[in-house]
Amino acid sequence: MPERAHLKIGDRIRLLRVPEGDLQQRERELREVAEDAGSTADAIERIIDLDPVVTIDEIDEFGTPWFHRDLVARDGSVEYHSLAIIENESWCMA
Repeated sequence: MPERAHLKIGDRIRLLRVPEGDLQQRERELREVAEDAGSTADAIERIIDLDPVVTIDEIDEFGTPWFHRDLVARDGSVEYHSLAIIENESWCMA
């Protein structure tokens, strides 16, 4: 199993599934009727459906790898997403 701590800027990875923490967050936000409930999990699901291969764009000061992806919303506007790789089991090298 690959380790997210070994990822570098420019590495290409394939997203396999939404991380458990994001799924749990969506459930909690839906129960609490939060604004934009589940938006992170929803965005990851859309990315996986469209093209699950992403490129690591940055590594933050804590060593967490991040990628950026723009998605077109239902109303035609562009959504800008910056997402961290937080779980080793949710991705593999592309």
